Amino acid sequence: MDTVAHKLTAVDHQQDDDSFIDEMLQGTSRTFALAIPLLTTERRRHIGLSYLLFRVADSIEDAPEGDAATKISLLTAMRTGLNKAAAGGASNLECLSPASTSFGGLWPTESPTERLLRQLPRLMALFGELPSTVANEIRNALASTISGMIRFIDASKDSPDQIQIQTVSDLRLYCYAVAGVVGEMLTDIFVFHHPPGVAVHNELRQLSVGFGEFLQLTNILKDAERDATCGRVFIPIGTSRDSIFQLAYAARQDADMYISILEKNDFPTDILVFCRFLCFLAEGSLSRLQSNGAGSKLTRDEVMRILSAVKSESTVLPV
Repeated sequence: MDTVAHKLTAVDHQQDDDSFIDEMLQGTSRTFALAIPLLTTERRRHIGLSYLLFRVADSIEDAPEGDAATKISLLTAMRTGLNKAAAGGASNLECLSPASTSFGGLWPTESPTERLLRQLPRLMALFGELPSTVANEIRNALASTISGMIRFIDASKDSPDQIQIQTVSDLRLYCYAVAGVVGEMLTDIFVFHHPPGVAVHNELRQLSVGFGEFLQLTNILKDAERDATCGRVFIPIGTSRDSIFQLAYAARQDADMYISILEKNDFPTDILVFCRFLCFLAEGSLSRLQSNGAGSKLTRDEVMRILSAVKSESTVLPV
């Protein structure tokens, strides 16, 4: 068994599970490393773990090395593993055998992303310990996202780019696959933790798709130049950035309405703060991009001011 494959099949529980999730978040996402700790303990674990599993899939899709066939094979193996882990618990990890899942070479050795990929067995083990309702929500959402990723990877396999979005309609389908689905899943988890929310569950689910699209389009606009140099072209050729800004601002209305419904239906404060932070951060980023142009972003101090504002339950963007 090669060294990389051996690491992939070993589950190390020396570190406390919650500390492990926090450490993985710190290494893979500035935004969610700040957002997820705003949640209370149980929700923090459920959503932190779900984010990391989605991040693994995203890291396979975005890997600078590896051809389309390899990425599709790895994503398919991960989807199979989720089904097995949900059905059989933490011990059912056959999908992570060396033959099916060797991430060696996809990302630089010992990079934060490569370390995350090596920890997939432990993430799967934690996934198998979740309440069945939450596990099924995560599994269904991630399976849908993976299927969407596979479709776009396969559609771009003859292109010189890893991913080339052809039309605005395809862009919106992509946003749904990688972000709208996440919004639906988070809504399901929020309602699981706040049963009275079932009265507005369907309405929230519909709005969550726009919320996710708002966040994803903001990221696409922010990272467009860097993504293009890595062979990931999300803004269709011939489509103006202004038209993507318009889509993002339209989707923001769904995000605002989503948060308003959470407030009116007495969802827990930590859920409100979590959603406000993500929304405020995207609003600030979008405003900065429009005023300063492609590649501009909020400073660390500005991000921390937004974080302080949402913690104090402010409803006014501080930048």
